[in-house]
Amino acid sequence: MQLNENDYAMWLYNVPTIGNANAERLLSGELTCRDIYEMSSKELSKLLTKKQVLSVERTRAMWDFERERKKLDDRGIRFIPRIDEQFPEKLKDIPNAPFAIYVKGKLPDPKVPCVAVIGARMCSEYGRFMARQFGQGLAMSGIQVISGMARGVDGIAQGAALQSGGTSFAVLGCGVDVCYPEENIKIYDQLLENGGIISEFPPGTQPLANFFPMRNRIISALSDVVLVVEARQKSGTSITVDTALEQGREVMAIPGRTTDRLSDGCNHLISQGAGVATCVEDVLERLWTITSRIYVGNSLLKTQGEYDGDICREDTAEETDAKEGEEDKELTLQDEILGILDIIPVSASYIMEELYQRGKNITIPALLTELMDLTGAGKVAQNGAYYRKVSR
Repeated sequence: MQLNENDYAMWLYNVPTIGNANAERLLSGELTCRDIYEMSSKELSKLLTKKQVLSVERTRAMWDFERERKKLDDRGIRFIPRIDEQFPEKLKDIPNAPFAIYVKGKLPDPKVPCVAVIGARMCSEYGRFMARQFGQGLAMSGIQVISGMARGVDGIAQGAALQSGGTSFAVLGCGVDVCYPEENIKIYDQLLENGGIISEFPPGTQPLANFFPMRNRIISALSDVVLVVEARQKSGTSITVDTALEQGREVMAIPGRTTDRLSDGCNHLISQGAGVATCVEDVLERLWTITSRIYVGNSLLKTQGEYDGDICREDTAEETDAKEGEEDKELTLQDEILGILDIIPVSASYIMEELYQRGKNITIPALLTELMDLTGAGKVAQNGAYYRKVSR
C-alpha cells in the first residue's frame, strides 16, 4: 500500500492529547505529517511534552494505515485534512480552525451561497412554521441550507429544504456515521443523497454536550448568512451567533412577540443590529449584497484573467462559432430579463422567480453577472437591492 500525506495526517489527527492547536504548531514550519510520524522520541521531546510524546509513540505502535483507510472506505467516509485541496476555504482562516474534517456525502459547493438556519430545539408552532417557510424558500432559490440536524428548528428547516428539492448539509457534534438525534434518520438519509454530513470528530464518536459548541463554529464558518429563527436570549444558539460575528459572518433574525420567551433571543439580536428577516426575500437580498462582492467578483476576475492570457491568440473557426453561440444564448437571457423589468424597481429574487416560471434556470452568481452587464450597458438601473429598466 502506497501511503500519502493524508494518511499520515489522519494518524496525527487521531493521536490523543495533540489536538488542533498542537498539530498546527507542529506543522507551522517545514515539517510534514510524515516527518512527525518518522521522528524519534528524542526529536519529538523537543516539540512536545512527555505525555504527548508517549501518546505519539503509543498511537504509532497501534496504527495500521491500511486498516484505517479501509474502515473509512467501507463506510463511504472521506477524511479531508486542511492540507488537502478539497478542504473548504471558508474553514481555513477562522479562529481555532479544524485540522481536518470527516465527510459523508458531498461538501457545499463553494460557488453557491450558503445560509445557516438555526434555532431552538423545543420550538413553538410559530418557530416550526417559520423554519419550514425559510428552509423551503431558500432551497427553491438555489441556496444551500446548513444546520446541525438537531431537534426543532435545525431539522425542520433542513427537512423542508430537502423536500423542496434543494441541497442541505449537516454539521454534527458526533461522528458522521452516527445519526443524532435518531428521530431525524429520514433527514440523515436524505442529506446523503442531496447534500452531505460533516464532522471534525472521528467516526463512531458519540454526541457529548461539549462537542456541540465546537461544531457550531463550523456551521457559521461554512455560511454566508446565519439566520436565527427562534431562540431564548441565553441559549446554545447564541454561541453560534457569537462565533458567526467573530468570523465576520452576517447575522439575521426573525422577529417574534415580545411576550414570547422563545423570541427573546431574536428580538435582542435585532435590537443589537442584526438584520430583520420577515420573509425569505429579506435573506436573499442581504445575501445578494454580500455575495455580489464575492462570487460575482471572483467570476469577473477569472474572466479578465482568461482574456489577458489569450489576448495575442486568434480563435479557431470552431471556437469563434462556439463563442457566437454563447453570445446568442447570453443575449436571449438578457432579453428575458429586460422583458421582466419595468420602470417600477423589483428585487433580484422576483426576477429569478419570473425566469424560473419561463423555464430559465439560472444561479444567483449568473443572474447578478447578467444584471451587472445590463447596468453597465445602461439598459438597467440599480437602486440598492432593486432593479428597473431604463426608459429611453
